[in-house]
Amino acid sequence: MKALMRSAGIFAALFVLAPSAHAQSAETLGLAERLFERSGLALQLQSFPAQFEQGLSQNRGKVPDEVLAAAAEAGRKAFAADALREEIVRTLAGKLPAADMRQVLAWLDGQVGRRITLAEESAAGNMTAESMRAYFESEKQKPPGSKRAALVADLIAATKAVENAASAIEAMSLGIAVGMDAAQPVEKRIGFSNLRKRLRAAMPPDKLRANMGAALPGMNRFIYRGISDDDLAAYVEFNGTALGQRYNQAVTDALAQALTRASVRIGELMQAVPEKKKI
Repeated sequence: MKALMRSAGIFAALFVLAPSAHAQSAETLGLAERLFERSGLALQLQSFPAQFEQGLSQNRGKVPDEVLAAAAEAGRKAFAADALREEIVRTLAGKLPAADMRQVLAWLDGQVGRRITLAEESAAGNMTAESMRAYFESEKQKPPGSKRAALVADLIAATKAVENAASAIEAMSLGIAVGMDAAQPVEKRIGFSNLRKRLRAAMPPDKLRANMGAALPGMNRFIYRGISDDDLAAYVEFNGTALGQRYNQAVTDALAQALTRASVRIGELMQAVPEKKKI
């Protein structure tokens, strides 16, 4: 944002010389906003602040309660859906041409697309430990067939689900570490880059992605448990197209950038906390 503000004069001059490009940008941003809503991202991101706070709670008893409370408040602001939305929409608009977004929206607005999105949005609000346990117990009575298992595996690969899930966990963990670091006196702070290195050493990316690869099949069977094989096959087919791959890569990049920025924002918010609430 600061870089954009510093470049405002240059951008203004360009807009005068090429007003049609500015109009196109506004149109693209509007399409990206619609895509953010129709893809189900808007609802799915609402759980992020609670996930951050749950991870933060593991530090209870290790740091003062007032520090945890301040970090939790910073997390609620940094990972708020509206805060993430702005950055995700902007990135999508920069990575996907308007023609691509129109085609993706047309698919999402179709009957199959609507059923898929409804299932994803419903799962975002109902994926609790209790509901997952109950579902896995039910699977013991009626295990998924080989066709269903193959469809789920293909969908995970096509939507880059492993990378997205791992990026979210890394960002949450980094945000917690940044918050705790910012609560320290200045001379004791480790800094963002060093924190990231330590986290990657403690939580190697390859191992994290392997763990997510093992967990995601069950989670996806739960998410799409009410979706027919035919609808799921259509979803896999769409995501496997060149358009679907461009769309999924754009979403992956947008989500990763927004979550990384949210982690940085934790530190900025914590540095504004009064000293008496720090370690």
